[in-house]
Amino acid sequence: MRTPLPALAAVLALAAAPVALTTPAQASTPLILCTGSVTVDYSPPLGPLPRQTTQGVTERLGASGGGSCTGPFAGGSAFTVFDQQVSCLAQGLGDTLVQNVVTYHWQGGQTSTITYPVTTVVHAGNQEIVTSTGTVTAGYGAGSLSERVAVYPSLDVLDCLGSDITRQTGVLTVTLG
Repeated sequence: MRTPLPALAAVLALAAAPVALTTPAQASTPLILCTGSVTVDYSPPLGPLPRQTTQGVTERLGASGGGSCTGPFAGGSAFTVFDQQVSCLAQGLGDTLVQNVVTYHWQGGQTSTITYPVTTVVHAGNQEIVTSTGTVTAGYGAGSLSERVAVYPSLDVLDCLGSDITRQTGVLTVTLG
């Protein structure tokens, strides 16, 4: 079956047209895209078997984290503490079992509290990639969607067997909008 050229041109024009997928609340919020660093401190140190572990997560976005930000803020930070069953041999599995709530403190005094109910963990190329998707529940950008991607180097198996892993650092990207 042949498609007449005017009909094909109309379909192509429609496909190329920008589509607005934001709600009215999101449309007025500028997009924030920040890169930086993330550090996770474990107490007690990670070992080969799952055990209850306190994790202190420090996020630095913008220049203070070795990255940059686009949007209304030059940078921001967050510190979150949570407890979960975790093991270095099943690195990242615990992240998929908890809902994360993170409050970012932006330069200039504003905050954004984001609830991340969905987290996926992928191990690829000697890296652990932790992707969290959620919604800004309070503060700047309330109602906007957010994605948080942390990339860590895979943990050393020998260190894991010795229960010596007290800290893990990686790079971080946070989008809001």
